Amino acid sequence: MDLTVEQAARQITAEVVAQAPEGWTECVLRGRASRSGVGLAGSGYVVPSHPGSFFHVPFPGDSLSSLACRFRDSHGWEAIALEMICRPSGAFELVVFREALRPGGGPEDGWTLTLDLGFEPSEPGAADGAEPSALRPAGDRAEAVERLHAVLRQHTERSGAEPEMPAPVTEEQLAAAERHLGRALPADLRALYLEADGDGDNEALAGYGWLSLDRALAERNDYIGVPTWFGWELGWQQVIFDADPPNTVRRCSGHPGWLPFATWFDGNFFAVDLAPAADGRPGQVIEVGRDFDDGPRYAASSVTAWLGQALGLPDPHAPQQSGDGSSELVVSALDERLAPGVQAIHLNDAPSPVDLVPLSATPHLRRLHLNRCATTDLSPMAALPVEDLAVGLAAEADLVPLTGHPHLTSLAVGSETPIDLAPLRTLPALRALDLSRCPTPDLTLLADLPNLRYLALSAGQWTALIAAGRLPAHLAAARLAGAPPFTAALDLLAALGVDTSTAYRLSGTVEDAS
Repeated sequence: MDLTVEQAARQITAEVVAQAPEGWTECVLRGRASRSGVGLAGSGYVVPSHPGSFFHVPFPGDSLSSLACRFRDSHGWEAIALEMICRPSGAFELVVFREALRPGGGPEDGWTLTLDLGFEPSEPGAADGAEPSALRPAGDRAEAVERLHAVLRQHTERSGAEPEMPAPVTEEQLAAAERHLGRALPADLRALYLEADGDGDNEALAGYGWLSLDRALAERNDYIGVPTWFGWELGWQQVIFDADPPNTVRRCSGHPGWLPFATWFDGNFFAVDLAPAADGRPGQVIEVGRDFDDGPRYAASSVTAWLGQALGLPDPHAPQQSGDGSSELVVSALDERLAPGVQAIHLNDAPSPVDLVPLSATPHLRRLHLNRCATTDLSPMAALPVEDLAVGLAAEADLVPLTGHPHLTSLAVGSETPIDLAPLRTLPALRALDLSRCPTPDLTLLADLPNLRYLALSAGQWTALIAAGRLPAHLAAARLAGAPPFTAALDLLAALGVDTSTAYRLSGTVEDAS
């Protein structure tokens, strides 16, 4: 469908009016569109006689796609954000801007503003300066080849057909791959590729597909070798968890030293780790990919051991794992499920005030979210390596126990009474801050936080901060909380130094067709 902007706007309005509920006064459509897809967020009909009720909003996917195409051609915007207000009369108002704006998921979730589209926060294990492993590789060339043939025989017995394997790679191809990686391949994986260049999509390794060397390098280059970044809307609170056992795998979502070699074709991969953490082994096997954005999983000490697992053989070089179960808990009480291996806790609807002392049982805790509950004392946080803290504070609570916390990276605070923000000056790692649920404290000290890259405030708080002339100097992103219109988000974006003069505005009615 190839529509002009005006035609698409009228078509969307006609659909909204045709499917509207009784008594509606307006419909707000907020969304985003790009080559990869379209979506609505925070949209809904306003029906004064039924406040808070949800009414189905039509999804004008084709019209939104046409809008995205038009603005890609006319403005060079690869992605657009838009807000459209439709009324029973058939009148509409449309505002469109580039991907620097993104609506939240619900009508009260505000807008995320990206000021620096090229900035991505670093991950703890991404830097090459991390302490290297002193351990030796655990794989064995001959044993790996022997186990490969045993696994292939096992596949033949189960499937009733012997897999037709591709020709092996050459020493020259392996050397070229190692030059590309800047690292030597593990001896056992090298030996396997001298037997065959993958399994030819036969899924012959215990149900997993063994990737050809070229496919392995392509997946590493395009996906596994780089950190995963979904943007500030989701990423401002990102935490990379430690693998089990701890400090065996780098804490990052992607690394050029990870080479995938097997997959179940579900977006996840087994990879050899050529750049392990201090307590890991070069050539160990980890699981990475779509379901491991919070950090990789340790799988085996080598490819040799990984093949042995398919044959029911033990891994004599594997370090002791905790066996504590899930590293992330969603609970309504801090109870006996707490264990040393827990790294994230979402505490929902617990009776307030919440006593945080039981968290001493989780010495590796990196994320704590108190949802719809509050605490009077943050002192237990001082001894924990928490990086992401979202907390409600009761009237008598304050931020003083967080003073000097070396790990805290993202902090969201809710309070019914003003709080003293002075302890924030002492947090060396603080990168992201959400104060939108606090009564407006003295925000001027935020300009004294040199590492702050993300700030979420309410409309009133932003107005006060801008008026004081004390904006943080290095913000890469911001959030305008609450339910402000698109135009308010554009105004804030301009106040933060982004040129919004190219924003597109259109008003009209369904009958305006000419």
